Amino acid sequence: MRSVLQASALISLMGVLVGPSVSNAQLKPVVDPQIQSYAKATGVTGALTVAGSEMMKALSHRWESKLREFYPGLAIHIQGIGSETGPPALLEGKAQIAAMSRQLTKKEIEEFTKRYGYEPTEVPVAADALSVFVHRDNPISGMTLPELDAVFCKEHRLGLNEDRISWSQFGLSGEWSDASITLIGRNKVSGTATFFREQVCGNGDFKDSLKAEAGAASVVMGVKKDRYAVGFSGIGYRISAVKPISIAVAKGKPFIEPTFETVTDGTYPLRRHLFLYVNKSPKQAMSPAVMEFVKFAVSFEGQQAVIQEGFFPLPTAQLNSLFAAWSQPLQAATAAHATPARN
Repeated sequence: MRSVLQASALISLMGVLVGPSVSNAQLKPVVDPQIQSYAKATGVTGALTVAGSEMMKALSHRWESKLREFYPGLAIHIQGIGSETGPPALLEGKAQIAAMSRQLTKKEIEEFTKRYGYEPTEVPVAADALSVFVHRDNPISGMTLPELDAVFCKEHRLGLNEDRISWSQFGLSGEWSDASITLIGRNKVSGTATFFREQVCGNGDFKDSLKAEAGAASVVMGVKKDRYAVGFSGIGYRISAVKPISIAVAKGKPFIEPTFETVTDGTYPLRRHLFLYVNKSPKQAMSPAVMEFVKFAVSFEGQQAVIQEGFFPLPTAQLNSLFAAWSQPLQAATAAHATPARN
């Protein structure tokens, strides 16, 4: 089910620094003007609930705020507790859209299909680099995935047969040589935690010593306050007091920084898409409120909000394909499932 980030993007770049990075190479993207611009529709009223990702809550609110300017009679409720709350809300009809920082699992899709007779419609709306943050004073520049496994996870399923609990095990000297590693991450309702466990722990468990935060920003703030901490969160939550480290898939492989370019070309190991999932019947017309929310998210204006929240826009061709699909309700489900491919 893992989405494949397209290697080419028709999105222009400008060299705007977003804070001190490992090699000052972090670039902030600019939304391609060729992405379809949103235009106000007619007769859009009613209520809409978006449930799921805490990390996408601020982004969803940006979309909601703009749509309310177009449609004063539209009530949009954002429930951003964690991605794990999205699938059951969508399944039970308590939400019309599930915002997810991970893809639905096979089991979640099977449960939905069993109840409704068709799969939920998946709509990628942004790209993200799930980043590993350390304090800005920490001299370490990178870790391999097996090393991250040895730091964060109980079972060490990626092959490094040791438990790393001290910064001295990474060759750090001075004050760092005697310092134990403080672990900070997300809680069990977070899709970010699920994704990190899949990619770093091999679907194993986190160590009991991990401090599980309810919010993505709280992870970064925890690293800011503890010089010896390491934590994982979305790149959009980066602040100047912390730095994202480079990651290599294995020993001897290149260390890759989490940047727009490395997420787009697929070289950053912990890249991912952010999604909206919709209960879209292939035989019934879609609610105008749901249609316009999704269409706005993949529009030029919606992708501007993506950048403002620190995430990365999707390739122009993919966005325009989605925009066209959601401008034609009966074709929405087919088009959304056609992009991107799963592996």
